[in-house]
Amino acid sequence: MTPIQVALVNASFLSDEDVAKGLLALQQQVSEDFAPVWQADAQLHLVTRDEAFEPKRPNDLWGLVLVDERLVRERLGPSRLRGYHDLTAAGLPLARVIVNHLEPGQDWTFVASHELLEMLADPDCNRVVFRHPDASTAAFYAQEITDPCAAYADGYEKCGRFVSDFVFPSWFQPAAPTRGVTRFDERGLIDAPFKVRPGGYIGVYVPSVSAWTLQTHGDTIEVDELSDVSSRMERRGTADNRWLDSDMSLAP
Repeated sequence: MTPIQVALVNASFLSDEDVAKGLLALQQQVSEDFAPVWQADAQLHLVTRDEAFEPKRPNDLWGLVLVDERLVRERLGPSRLRGYHDLTAAGLPLARVIVNHLEPGQDWTFVASHELLEMLADPDCNRVVFRHPDASTAAFYAQEITDPCAAYADGYEKCGRFVSDFVFPSWFQPAAPTRGVTRFDERGLIDAPFKVRPGGYIGVYVPSVSAWTLQTHGDTIEVDELSDVSSRMERRGTADNRWLDSDMSLAP
């Protein structure tokens, strides 16, 4: 498969050396763990802090941009998000990671991994899986592959750094167990399709209420309140003709 070219842009307080080491962990996870399962590979390219603020940069790459919360607040206002999605000036997929909006002791590579894998699995925030378990129930599950196992404790180590667990295509297949499939996520923590781990969630569109909801651990369904600007759930609820390219200066 031809790798997708992704710029890892350091527009944060992190040292370029730290970001370079984190890049190795992200690259190894994508190529060794993610690509064989989801049939999509990527090649990451480091854009240093000095290069990130240059007025002219190549714009033919997808973007994974590391930013400080201050910059995000200046552009988008207060947000609970640790990462969010946008488009580059060329209309290519772009994910940003807020590196100083983490719990003490957490590695920024975990959130970067979460955003990177979701972007690669569903770059346009529009892939869903239809589920019709009985005659009176129908729903569309968002193909957000790291959300069902989003808790930091469910992550794992790669190259000495911490990255996010992710679900397999079998997680979206209700008949997978009858076909002999027993693995539903990278770490093997989930034992059934559509099952959400503690601290995880998944977006579910319910036609009967014409709204995106959240399924959390224990199959609890809640009306979605993740309306932060540029969250993937907010993206899914936005009409195509209302999508805008990024007006932020740090888009690749």
